[in-house]
Amino acid sequence: MRIADYFDVTAARVPDREVFIDDTQRVDYATAQRFVHAIAHGLTRAPGLGAGAHVGVYSPNSATVSMLQLGINRADCVWVLVHTRNSAETNAKVLAYADTRLVFFHSAFEAQVEAMRAAVPASLEWVCIDRASKFGPALDAWLESCRKPFPAFREDPMAPAYIAPTGGTTGPNKAVVQTHRSAEIGVFLVSNTLGMTEDSRHLVIAPLTHAAGIFALSLTLNGGANVIMPGFDLERVLALIAGERISHVYLPATAVYALLDHPATRKTDLGSLRCVLVGGSPIAPSRFREAIEVFGPVLYEMYGQTESMMITLKRPLDYLRADGGLDDAVVRATGRPAPMVRAEIVGEDGRALPVGTPGEIAILSSMTMQSYYKMPAETAEVSRDGWHHTGDIGVRDARGYITIVDRLRDVIISGGLNIYPSEIEDVICEMPEVRDCSVIGVPDATWGERVMAVVTLKQGRELAAEAVIAHCEPRLGSQKRPRAVEFWDELPRSPVGKILKREIRGKFWVGHERAV
Repeated sequence: MRIADYFDVTAARVPDREVFIDDTQRVDYATAQRFVHAIAHGLTRAPGLGAGAHVGVYSPNSATVSMLQLGINRADCVWVLVHTRNSAETNAKVLAYADTRLVFFHSAFEAQVEAMRAAVPASLEWVCIDRASKFGPALDAWLESCRKPFPAFREDPMAPAYIAPTGGTTGPNKAVVQTHRSAEIGVFLVSNTLGMTEDSRHLVIAPLTHAAGIFALSLTLNGGANVIMPGFDLERVLALIAGERISHVYLPATAVYALLDHPATRKTDLGSLRCVLVGGSPIAPSRFREAIEVFGPVLYEMYGQTESMMITLKRPLDYLRADGGLDDAVVRATGRPAPMVRAEIVGEDGRALPVGTPGEIAILSSMTMQSYYKMPAETAEVSRDGWHHTGDIGVRDARGYITIVDRLRDVIISGGLNIYPSEIEDVICEMPEVRDCSVIGVPDATWGERVMAVVTLKQGRELAAEAVIAHCEPRLGSQKRPRAVEFWDELPRSPVGKILKREIRGKFWVGHERAV
């Protein structure tokens, strides 16, 4: 079934239960369902739209965004993910490339829409969510005569459900096509493995117009509620966790670090939390341990990609020993393959490698994408031998835990030795002064590349480059330890919070023939 079909089932079962809560409205399932069905009627009524049409949502976080996404899915249209943190130029390229037919936008982005319209087809229609706009009608007016139940009909499970730009850190974006089947499996896996129930309350912080939107819809399978924030505001996050009795929250590692570094966190009632899910980028093991001390043994770590929502998962039952202590080897690992995922560590020939040998992570999963949109050659390359090749380097231990050691393109080759930056980053992040860091290879006339660390410090802290190097040498050896350290105020990040190593490397590879 579609995600919206499951939503209808829940709405029939618990119509009066809250489902979406934001700064201006508290919406129950029955009210949300009426809105979702109206959207579906509007999309099937409009000329040139209907089943299979590509529809975007471009808005700050709100309850309306989630209901629009469900309405698009209910109408059997294809949701195009438009990231609010992208530039107008980037989003115009996304909309044009994805053959988008209509965009629901909020007036907060009216200036960006004006800039985007020159770079998208004239046939692209715009509907303003909150009021009438010179670029399109108000949503309320657009929905006139549409407020009635939308008939259910069977979906094609292999038809596209959404198209998502990858937001990759290693090069230009691609757009991933996910089907109703892969979306269905994905939301079921999130709901079941993270213990979502009727009384679950999820704090939404990341943009709903991107991957967080799928995560939020997982709550609706069991009748849970989403408490939606417009963005990350540390003190308000803490107030809502305590006030709304939040059970689930999904955070990037950088947001976890900010919470751990703020004194108010340890004074807040966090007793309602059952799952703090860290995703988007790895969390340093030292900070993972600190987070367990602060939040309790409720920390989960997920590794996934736009191409496959969940690949590995680390849960409390993995890292908690019988005596209540932590299994350090598991804390350092990324996790075991998620349920319904088969993962192997493979060599260049595609064959599985022995335990302890680094290689590319390749997976089989019903959550894996159907294709890269309009990129058959790239799709064939990443799907060779019938497996999805992630481009990430991992190592499996004897218990089946996988540790990601780096992106395939981020490996540093110095004097013929493969050096994995994440190992060095974890050691540097153990230093109490360090907020975050990124390790890259920079050109070296003798060794080809040498190790460079770019470090950001916690507010008010000081640290010398020599101290970082001295801290690393006994742990890593002379070849892996950084040869140089720079301190930056911030590290460049993608709209989804991933460190952009290519931008950091760019400073050091100017004038060189290659930038690896």
